[in-house]
Amino acid sequence: MDFYQSIAKYYHHIFPLNKVQVEFIKNSHHDSPNQLSLLDIGCAIGDLSLELANNYKSVTAIDLDEEMINTAIEKAKDKTNLEFRDENMLHIDDAFGESSFNIIACFGNTLVHLESEEMVGVFFEKAKAALKPNGKLLFQIINYDRIIDQNVNFLPTIENDTIKFERNYEYLKEQNKVNFETILTIKESQYQIKNCIPLLAIRKSNIEKLLLSAGFSDIQFFGNFKRDQLIENSMPLIVEAKA
Repeated sequence: MDFYQSIAKYYHHIFPLNKVQVEFIKNSHHDSPNQLSLLDIGCAIGDLSLELANNYKSVTAIDLDEEMINTAIEKAKDKTNLEFRDENMLHIDDAFGESSFNIIACFGNTLVHLESEEMVGVFFEKAKAALKPNGKLLFQIINYDRIIDQNVNFLPTIENDTIKFERNYEYLKEQNKVNFETILTIKESQYQIKNCIPLLAIRKSNIEKLLLSAGFSDIQFFGNFKRDQLIENSMPLIVEAKA
């Protein structure tokens, strides 16, 4: 079973809506949200998209996991300005055309599921084309400079009354990847779901080069969604770039 299919039922317990993400998006522009169109890439079960649809003119949300998209669609039946689609982030140019969005958001470490830095560059080019002039690309990944340079082999365990989610990393230098190994324990039954998926270990400097090559400007890096400065010990790496 696919990694995300296996955890879809418990996703809202692992990653509940983070309203600081909503504020981060709002602070990326000066226009009224009800004038803006937004694309949410890697939307999972749609909680962020649903929240954004309360304020933005239109929200389109995509994910490759059919089960998660179906869950999101069920929750959004009364939202006329929100559309969920099973779509590949590398196909947004064909799916939506040029100059379609004011904002493209891609949170949740989605970007590093791409196979290579070359593919990241391709995505940046397609995002640039899909954005309206002066539109914003916003994305969040793990700070892989920290993972590599400090030999970090785990992320903090996520635990609440329902689940325990353990996350470990194994750096594969020659492949420029990390194996992301997870153990999800359902506390009521003690049932465990174990997974391992390869993720691209892309450094900040390479992200910046690829963004510039794709035509982005005013590139800013943050260490959290409160827009604090990115430092070597920051766990996430968050980017805002202007088309």
